[in-house]
Amino acid sequence: MTILLPTLLILLASPLTVGLVRKFKALFQNRRGASIFQPYWALLSLLRKDMTITRYSSWVFHTVPFVVLGSTIALAALVPAVPIAGTYGNVFLIAGVLALGSVFLVLGGMDTASTFGNMGSSREMSLIALVEPPLFIVFASLALFAGSFGMGDIIAHFTSATAGSHVLTAVTLIALFFVVLAENARYPVDNPATHLELTMVHEAMMLEYSGPYLALLEYASAIKLTVLGTLFVSLLLPSFAASGTVLALLFLGKLILAAFLVAFVESTIVKMRFYRMQEYMALAFLFALGGAALIILSKLSGAV
Repeated sequence: MTILLPTLLILLASPLTVGLVRKFKALFQNRRGASIFQPYWALLSLLRKDMTITRYSSWVFHTVPFVVLGSTIALAALVPAVPIAGTYGNVFLIAGVLALGSVFLVLGGMDTASTFGNMGSSREMSLIALVEPPLFIVFASLALFAGSFGMGDIIAHFTSATAGSHVLTAVTLIALFFVVLAENARYPVDNPATHLELTMVHEAMMLEYSGPYLALLEYASAIKLTVLGTLFVSLLLPSFAASGTVLALLFLGKLILAAFLVAFVESTIVKMRFYRMQEYMALAFLFALGGAALIILSKLSGAV
């Protein structure tokens, strides 16, 4: 039950995260915006639609939505939405689950013989190669700081750590935020609201999907955004362990803050050109490396 309740909260609230991001972005642009519950209706509408499937697609095309959704549900079960001590999910297992969904989405984009799909898949593989080094360094730094590879233990350790310890991990959290934006195809890496061939990455791989298959992929994308967003907020602003109604309210607060941060970033910066992605991820890598160095030095000196 300890794992089940936070996982169910993530699965139920994931479309709300997308709605909140869109709402905040609309408010930043002096617009009213759609209802925060609109993504729920969009998913239900897609589930009722027929699918158009190219004759060039194989079994891979049909498998991808289920594998991608399954990997994100596993991610929701591996990453606690609230501070819960225990192994809960090995950080490297979490990185592997993230990679599994990305690789299958790439295969789905290539399987349709679509020019846009292959272009998006090629760009996605380039981004994966750039994202994984800082991601692994960030996870290794957090594990070293907490003395455990369990994500639950890491979040619980942040809850009980001193203010000085949080200052040491600030650089690592900056790198984590860079990675969260890249993993979720958000600004400045990608624009989730565009269908222009010059800027598409994530959307290009999903362009040939429709109906229920597209609903599964959109839902999986919302789950990943919710999981990684609430993880970042849990580490940035550690809170006490909770249960029942308090747990739900605590999770909702983290959800709103994560959506606000994403919307704020997307409303204040522009999308980078693709050939400059290595500069963005190099910056994330340097922050991750700097954070790891600070944590290692503090461990050797006995400061934490």
